Amino acid sequence: MRLPGLDVPRESRLLVFVGLVDAVGTGLYIAGFAVFFTRGAGLSVAEVGLGLTVGNACGLVALTPIGMLADRIGPRAASILLHHWRGVGFVAFAFVHDFVAFLVVSCVVGIPTRAIDPVSQLYVDRHIGKDLRMRVMSVMRVVYNIGFSVGGLLTTLILLVDTRPAFLAIVLGNGATFFLAGILLARVPLLADDPPGRRTARGWPRSLRQGRFLAVTGLNAVLVLNTTVLTLGIPLWVATRTEAPTAVVAPLMVLNTVLVVLLQVRLARGTDTREGGVRALRRSALAFAAAAVVLSLSGALDPLGAVVAVVAATVLLTVGELWHFAGRLSVSYALAPRDRQGEYLSVFWLGSAAALMAGPVLVTVGVVDRGAPGWLALAAVFLATGLLVGPAVAAAARQLAAGHPSNDTGEVVGSAT
Repeated sequence: MRLPGLDVPRESRLLVFVGLVDAVGTGLYIAGFAVFFTRGAGLSVAEVGLGLTVGNACGLVALTPIGMLADRIGPRAASILLHHWRGVGFVAFAFVHDFVAFLVVSCVVGIPTRAIDPVSQLYVDRHIGKDLRMRVMSVMRVVYNIGFSVGGLLTTLILLVDTRPAFLAIVLGNGATFFLAGILLARVPLLADDPPGRRTARGWPRSLRQGRFLAVTGLNAVLVLNTTVLTLGIPLWVATRTEAPTAVVAPLMVLNTVLVVLLQVRLARGTDTREGGVRALRRSALAFAAAAVVLSLSGALDPLGAVVAVVAATVLLTVGELWHFAGRLSVSYALAPRDRQGEYLSVFWLGSAAALMAGPVLVTVGVVDRGAPGWLALAAVFLATGLLVGPAVAAAARQLAAGHPSNDTGEVVGSAT
């Protein structure tokens, strides 16, 4: 796969293609699931919302055990299992016609959907090793955004047909991409696929007893709120508290995607070490805080000024998002002992998942409804997080190193090299 600025090692090209396939299917589903479940499966809006919430909760509960399973059976087997699991789940959606069945299938799908992120992160590490994993992950994110957009466009065409067979193509097409991705993953080479935790990854997760590691996870969860600010906070703020036309919201989302594609790899440079990851997290916190301050001012501006302000805030949020993506990957890799890498990465992602679930309430009730003071309070929270993340990561590294004396640098890295 040769795209300008997106070069990856030859052995990683198939893995990047797998990510593209996965993204097309996910974009296909995300853009059309509401229509499928309400018009294709006959569910009410409330039933869809409740079912998906329960499915997400099942995914949260199972996230750490799945990470521990990956430590025991290895990332290849775990990744292939989760892809085929998702494929089966989305095919099952095609046979849902009542709420109980929807609830069951939502739980079946929610578990691998939530677990695939940390397992994929583990897979990339064992595939390419410490020196190149950040670049490969960054390129995969760029390609994922492209594929996601393509999937959304395909759904637009499908919905124009407006028939049940067309609606079925949304979930069956998504399932097919997961089956294909699982098959292709079996051909991606790994530097190491040994499950070193086979004898140790048992019992209660050790990561949940590491208070300093959990503190870093919590700080990262605060920064994850940027996603909800972009996708929910800004649209609601534009629609209810500014003079900007609501038509500006859709272009803002396009702007975000374009900036991710253009800048993700570039802004991930220098984050291969724990220290580089911390710097990126600090920069992301500063960018998020600046965006919140700009948004606090936008409500008092005329239409043109409000448009300029929300565009500027979107750019700041996106740049912060790119730094945050690289920083959280780097720090989570650095704080994950090799023998329990899947477990620690899963717990780290658990904080992110919890933030995404709580984010809509926090951003709407705690920020948008409060007006400018709400945005300024959020800016203060982001700034405080940026100040705390460095000492917190250093403290977590010391605590983890004490349990892994063979690593005398304090950077507990789960690399294959």
